[in-house]
Amino acid sequence: MRWLILVLGVYILAAGSAYARDWHDSDADGVPDKKDACVQSQVDQRVNASGCAYKARTTTLCLRTITGVFYPASCTQLSSNIVKFEFAKSEILSSQRAVLERISAWLTQVPARLLLVGYTDSIGGEAFNHRLSLLRAKSVKQALITEFNFEPERFDIKGVGSQAPIANNRTGSGRALNRRVEFYVVF
Repeated sequence: MRWLILVLGVYILAAGSAYARDWHDSDADGVPDKKDACVQSQVDQRVNASGCAYKARTTTLCLRTITGVFYPASCTQLSSNIVKFEFAKSEILSSQRAVLERISAWLTQVPARLLLVGYTDSIGGEAFNHRLSLLRAKSVKQALITEFNFEPERFDIKGVGSQAPIANNRTGSGRALNRRVEFYVVF
């Protein structure tokens, strides 16, 4: 019986050292050398499953400035960066997260301030719509601060109610397009 235990112990030690060799990670990136396509990764560098560093993506957005011109000046068409809302609500829909992620990626590359302008459709009184549009802008600002760690000073907010619709308020689809927050570059 002791002989069997001794043989099993030697086997486990031998298998363990072979296992350890298979999982050796010389550049400490979390990917074993056996699977690491980029064995010389920098310390604390984010890598993909192949052990290679993620390439930084540049995010190019064309936004309007508060004076109405495009930013950057080389833009010829406005990017689609509108956060949409449900009727009479100021909570950001989970479907709008991609817009906030695009804006966040852009803000990490461009040291600009943004004006967040909230809008409503034409249903409801003027005072209610103005208050709701301001709440929508505040909600987007709060998300950019708390979820994406931006400084509050990078954002100004404004609510304009049902002024400046971008679609016909006589149709449901038009009213849905008018319930939004838009982003403007401030200099």
